[in-house]
Amino acid sequence: MATLDPIPHLSIVIPTYNERDNIHRLIRAVTTVMGPTPIEVIVVDDASPDGTSDMVRETSATDRRVRLVQRQRKAGLASAVFEGTKQATAEFVCIMDADLSHDPEEVPDMLAKARQGYDVVVGSRYVSGASFVGQSWKRQAISYATNLGVRTLLRLRTRDVLTGYAVVRRSVLTSMPTHYSSPGFKWLVEVLATNHGLRVFDWPIVFRERKEGQSKATAKEAVIFIVLCFKLFTWKVKYSLRLN
Repeated sequence: MATLDPIPHLSIVIPTYNERDNIHRLIRAVTTVMGPTPIEVIVVDDASPDGTSDMVRETSATDRRVRLVQRQRKAGLASAVFEGTKQATAEFVCIMDADLSHDPEEVPDMLAKARQGYDVVVGSRYVSGASFVGQSWKRQAISYATNLGVRTLLRLRTRDVLTGYAVVRRSVLTSMPTHYSSPGFKWLVEVLATNHGLRVFDWPIVFRERKEGQSKATAKEAVIFIVLCFKLFTWKVKYSLRLN
């Protein structure tokens, strides 16, 4: 009689677009570091023309912990996060980029911290113990200034609100009141801005510049991000008025 798969302790959601050169290495690294811990890896691919989905299918054929969610068009990284979370089954979801900038070695400890009672464990670049590898000081300065500006605008205490690396209680993501970030990248800032009373921990990470593939940052994404900040600011103002 066939044995049932154990209920995953963690669902790892990885959005992809043209990450063929990285995705197999990332999946192998994640499954290795998690060892015997029951997990599921959900790759949400936005119709990558480079064959990313084919690579994931090959992997899933030999490892049933790995699943592919194939979308028909490029619909935005944040919406891929939300889609993957809908299909996840574990209590906690780990979101990470596919470009190997997020070190899988951090995942077990981030999950352990979340189990201590936190709703969000943020993989932070701006707390003691965090560092950058391979990124210019200019990009670091721009990223820090943007983070500070957004935190100030939206009155957020979390030090890194724009990271794409976090372990989040799945119910937090599935019950979000808005999905303004869907067309773009910055899903975490929306989670933090629209969910009040979250228990958040800033976990220091080593952030590495991608080695393979190309960055997805464009002028269009910058405009989408500005619009997102405006919408979240407006939402918070309206929310405050309703409370008063």
